[in-house]
Formats: sequence, C-alpha cells, structure tokens
Amino acid sequence: MPLPSQEQTFGFANCHELLQKLDREIDRYRDVAGRDEAEPEALVNLVDQLKDSAFNASITAWHLSDWVFSDMTLEQRKKLGIKKLSDLQNRARKACNALHLCRQAATASKHWAVSKNPDPTVRVTVACELETGWLAYFEHAGKKIRAEQVFAEALSFWTGFIYQHGIARES
Repeated sequence: MPLPSQEQTFGFANCHELLQKLDREIDRYRDVAGRDEAEPEALVNLVDQLKDSAFNASITAWHLSDWVFSDMTLEQRKKLGIKKLSDLQNRARKACNALHLCRQAATASKHWAVSKNPDPTVRVTVACELETGWLAYFEHAGKKIRAEQVFAEALSFWTGFIYQHGIARES
C-alpha cells in the first residue's frame, strides 16, 4: 500500500499523527461541551461548534481504521489475521462499541445514511440540560451515552491497538 501523500492529507503522514488529531478533536469538543449562552447569536455559535467538533471526532475516530490498516506491515496483518481493511474495521467495531457508534455517525454524516451494517438503534443528539449545559450524546439501544465518553473510549482503543502491535513504529 503506498504511503499517503502529505500534499493530499494536510500534512498527516501516519496513524500516530491521526491519533494525535483525534486527541485534539476531543479537546475541541471539551472546550465547548457543557457551556450555555444567553445571547441568541452566541448560543447558535456554541451549538454549531459543539456539533462540528462532535462530527469531526466521530469521523476521525472511525477513519483511523484506514490509516492503521495502511500503516500495518504485511507481517503485522498476517499475525493478526487481517487481510483487508474490512477485517480490521469489523474487529475494531466488535471490540470497541464506541467505534461502532462513531462508525454509524461518521458514515451517516458522509453518505446521508448507513447502507452497510446499519444499526437503527444508534442515534446522535445535541441537547441542553440545566445541570450539564449543551452536550452531544450517542443513543444506543435506548441507552444515552455522552459523546465525550464515546470519543475517549475510541481514542483508548486505537492507542492501545497501535502501540501494542508496534504499528508505524518509524514515525
């Protein structure tokens, strides 16, 4: 698999760098989560920032699978029984429910709907509650989960997977 052209990836070169991007996306989400604004224009801006950062974190978390797969050596793939990208993706979303949730949001956001392996029990919402302010949530099978928790679990999964298996070690 060819290495990504940094001229086509805004300078990102490997899965370690995309992992750092996910960490920054989570920080951006945390910067606005839990806030509220009284002034209407400021409130619209706050909610837009919250939605944008949740959207970006979901997409980055899910698409790390592409980068991890591309950075794996043939020996690493063989050792882990991963022949193609979908093998890694299926393994990741089964091992980490947060990635299953991010996949649903990322795919629906990009393609309007999830056609392959849709999960109609997954929803995403943005809401304001008196005690917490504005937050994004994932809902799965009737359970409401804060987006920050989902993103942190996805980051933890990919960090462990990448470092445990020595993927893109040269970076």
